[in-house]
Amino acid sequence: MNFEKLKNKVDQAENTLEANERRVGADLRQLKDSWLAMWSPGRIIVVGLASGFLIGRAEPLQTVARGGGLLRMSSTLMTLFSGMTAASAASDAEAAEESAEETHAAAASVAAESAGVAASADSARRQRRRLPAGTSDNAAQDYLERLASAARQAGGNG
Repeated sequence: MNFEKLKNKVDQAENTLEANERRVGADLRQLKDSWLAMWSPGRIIVVGLASGFLIGRAEPLQTVARGGGLLRMSSTLMTLFSGMTAASAASDAEAAEESAEETHAAAASVAAESAGVAASADSARRQRRRLPAGTSDNAAQDYLERLASAARQAGGNG
């Protein structure tokens, strides 16, 4: 055989393959369309009822023979689930306790700081009364600000 005859034979085989591929694709599309058309809602219901009846006739006998394995499995799963839920609740309770302790400590700190600021403001008022009569309001204000700053620094260190 010469090269041209082999090449023609290969081309003919490729064309035949492509034609077969197109035919199979068309057949599959037709099968899909007829399959979908066949499953109307009424037929689905009838097939469902028939298969349910057949399974219902066969299943109770097999369930009795197995000895309630499904019940044991569901009981085991419920126990596992409740254990995981209890562990999660315990960790949430610990987190809430820590958060409450932190909030209590922060509230105590704020209360102590506000008591210190109130004391320093009271001290500043007393100091203002002791200022000499000729002192201007700006100088008094500066003096009070210095006293309040010193009180805040002392409250922050203590």
